[in-house]
Amino acid sequence: MIEGKAPTDQQLAVLAAYVRAGSVKEAGRQLGLAEQTVKNHLGAIYERLGVGGAIEAATALGWIRVPGDRRPCGWIGTCTRVSGHRGHHGGFRGIGQGRETT
Repeated sequence: MIEGKAPTDQQLAVLAAYVRAGSVKEAGRQLGLAEQTVKNHLGAIYERLGVGGAIEAATALGWIRVPGDRRPCGWIGTCTRVSGHRGHHGGFRGIGQGRETT
């Protein structure tokens, strides 16, 4: 985390909504915010935490516990998979990421 730059309560609320909703559009709808506002808040929290995405941010905040015996699965970020693969990245999607099975 960048010193003296803790995430604001609103940024944390946006991140939590995004993690639950799985999309910027749905998080914005739930919070009554424009998609670009959600993206701005997410970008700001990633910068403040020094991370590259929502999974890493949630991990840095202690919202996700990362097991010590992680196995690579192609997910860009921090994978929390212990066993199985289907849906273990929740609603997060990206190129070659998300709900594929191995």
